[in-house]
Amino acid sequence: MKKLLFAAAAAALVAGPAAAQIPHITPFSFEGRAGVALPTGDFNDGVDPGVEFSGSITYHAIPLVGIYVGGTYAKFSVDEDDVDLSDAGLDVGARIGIPTPLIPIDPWIKAGVVVHQARVSDAGVTDHTDWGTGFEVGGGLGFGFGPVSVTPGISYVKYNSTIGEGTDAEDAHVSYLKADIGVRIRI
Repeated sequence: MKKLLFAAAAAALVAGPAAAQIPHITPFSFEGRAGVALPTGDFNDGVDPGVEFSGSITYHAIPLVGIYVGGTYAKFSVDEDDVDLSDAGLDVGARIGIPTPLIPIDPWIKAGVVVHQARVSDAGVTDHTDWGTGFEVGGGLGFGFGPVSVTPGISYVKYNSTIGEGTDAEDAHVSYLKADIGVRIRI
């Protein structure tokens, strides 16, 4: 009987610290991001860099692979006076976290589909809007502090839109590079 009690006490002492080292992973995370948006390709002609804000909810089907749904808003200025160009829409895709158990930095990558609307405004009056579909890809690092992570990253967004350069709708597109930082909370 003494051996059984000793074995149970030893197991409880070892299991307590071991359980504290396993992170509490829940199936959902929320993330808010902010940064700069840099126009690329033909979209760069006459469009200046802008600001970008985005947010997403991710469902982790398995601990390291998640499906995200979110929204993005970016605002650019145009070389002409009082002309602004904004980009807003829905983002849906997959996010993969790459575990690094020996260091507290976790790389991540994502890829998804975007449905965005480009809008040109002249002195606050909307001149032209256009919806388009496209894609986004990105990656970055996660610096974890319990259930909260700071997540700097870079993403590329491209979608068809007649707002972009060119008169042929098949050739016209909006494309930009996002350099941003986010706060991710797993609950």
